[in-house]
Amino acid sequence: MKTLKKIWGISLLVMILVAAAPRASFAQDYITEQDFYDALAPYGTWVYDNNYGDVWLPDVDETFRPYQTAGYWIMTEYGNTWVSDYPWGWATFHYGRWRFDDYYGWEWIPGYEWAPAWVSWRSGSGYYGWAPLSPDIDFSMSFGSGNYDAYWAFAPAAYIYSPSIYNYYVPRSRTVGIIGRTRVINNTYVYNGRSYIGGPRASDVERYTHKRPAVYQVTNASRPGSIAVGSRSVSIFRPRVSQSQNARPQLVVDAKAYQDRNPNVRIARGGGSLSFNRDNAQKLAAQARNANPNSGVVRVNGQQGQQNQQPGEFQRRPQQNNTTAPVQRGNVAQPARGNVNTTQPVQQNQVNPQQNYNNSGQQRAPYRGRPENRPNVAPPRTQDNNAVQQQQAVQQQNDQQQRRAQFDQQRQVQQQQQATQQAQQQQAAQQAQQQHDQQQRRAQFDQRQVQQQQQATQQAQQQQAAQQAQQQHDQQQRRAQFDQQRQAQQQAAQQAQQQQADQQRRAQFDQQRQAQQQAQQQAAQQAQQRQAQQQAQQQQADQQRRAQFEQQRQAQQQAAQQAQQAEQQRRAQADQQRQQQAAQQEAQRQAQQQAAQRQAQQQAAQQAAQQAAQQRQQQQQQQQQQDQQQQRRRPPAGN
Repeated sequence: MKTLKKIWGISLLVMILVAAAPRASFAQDYITEQDFYDALAPYGTWVYDNNYGDVWLPDVDETFRPYQTAGYWIMTEYGNTWVSDYPWGWATFHYGRWRFDDYYGWEWIPGYEWAPAWVSWRSGSGYYGWAPLSPDIDFSMSFGSGNYDAYWAFAPAAYIYSPSIYNYYVPRSRTVGIIGRTRVINNTYVYNGRSYIGGPRASDVERYTHKRPAVYQVTNASRPGSIAVGSRSVSIFRPRVSQSQNARPQLVVDAKAYQDRNPNVRIARGGGSLSFNRDNAQKLAAQARNANPNSGVVRVNGQQGQQNQQPGEFQRRPQQNNTTAPVQRGNVAQPARGNVNTTQPVQQNQVNPQQNYNNSGQQRAPYRGRPENRPNVAPPRTQDNNAVQQQQAVQQQNDQQQRRAQFDQQRQVQQQQQATQQAQQQQAAQQAQQQHDQQQRRAQFDQRQVQQQQQATQQAQQQQAAQQAQQQHDQQQRRAQFDQQRQAQQQAAQQAQQQQADQQRRAQFDQQRQAQQQAQQQAAQQAQQRQAQQQAQQQQADQQRRAQFEQQRQAQQQAAQQAQQAEQQRRAQADQQRQQQAAQQEAQRQAQQQAAQRQAQQQAAQQAAQQAAQQRQQQQQQQQQQDQQQQRRRPPAGN
């Protein structure tokens, strides 16, 4: 009984501590838009675009494509999630959008909403395809829209979750043809009341891979950096982003001014195949990071930059509250630059002083429409420019103080909450300990009474209860060990399957190699036997051919002798005819007929002689070929 009550008390204490423990939220940390600018500055160049505001150009090589280079796909509770190997991938592939500029190349437009990936998906003909969602186009309706066809990447569906998926990409020359044979995937994943563009479902992928894909749990990393993938979870830095009207990069290039001054230093070129010039990109980065930047092209922000700002410099875009996002089915979260329920460090009616004037120097309300329809807002060209700059500096300091005060308040609230939770945990632990002590004292008192009345019976009951408790404890330990072993087996299953597949391939290769060696040995033995038989047969054939050749040569010699005798007879007859020609004119006609007959015989003899000569030549050639074949068939002297 004492052991059972002790176990019950410990279990109650554990339950109270678990109930009082704080629960993890979606993202415990907050960052500002300024943190995006500061964190990405070492890895690329910030450029001011007249249509999209501050955009970021990464320092990459010619092969870079967003959501294609240096990364792979995994399945999580949010859907298909892109795991990037870049240290800045936590921001650029999970917030904001990508687009390809015809002069600057790939540029990232910041956003405030986290997602597993901001891409559009297609499937068909055994392939999965995806493309980055541009801020000004809906890929579910944009098939065949010129440059955007070059955004797509396709891979065989069976390798969609391969860490080396880059090796399976379809060549870009075939991409346009595959787009026409695929359809848009409009699947969405709903998690904690929010919808995400998920891409292919796990059940669809299983039809191609013939195994259920692993679903990873997304956990919150404490600091930015590369995404870490474990056996069952993936750690991603995904804080909530608070907007700030005064946030800006420390160094930013005026896109239009740089392009006007460097028309022949194009970094990229669009079209059917997107090209990129890394040397020209490095020139842009070098000029942006120069210690003494050109004030007409590169702007230095911060307090020092505000004091040195001159009229005519480009202005930052106004805060956008109603940015049009691509249409998606369902309540899909979009990375809009405004209309997001986030903590604002400053009030909505506070705007940058340099944005509150029109070209006539009159104060005007801030513009909050689409960025492409934004009017050209420029600072006043008046003599009071110094006063405006002082107001800007003061306003920026006030905004910084307000932002710090809000973060301090949030930090204090969090500290108070943690202190309250710790106090509640301590109080609950004390109460549980007191209850446990009371139960122990009551058990001891009951024990003493029972010992006085039924000591023997109590000892038997205690032994039985101890055995039961020990059995339960042993069962719990065995169950825990079994669960650990099962988890370890499940974790090692994938590695074991891969190793088994490698071993099977190696064994098959070894068997094939042994079979080939045996076949080669047998073929060599059979070749030797065939060679010996062929040599014997060749010798017999050579003897027969030689005998035939001797017979033919004798026949040719006899024919030649006969031809010579006929020639001699013809000559003798010709001499007789010349002697008798004068005396036998009447017999001339008969002599001419005889001469014609002799001429025919002569021609026949010549043809026979020519045929005999040709036969001799053919026999000599055959004899030479046979001699050469015998020499090749004879084994080397060393064998």
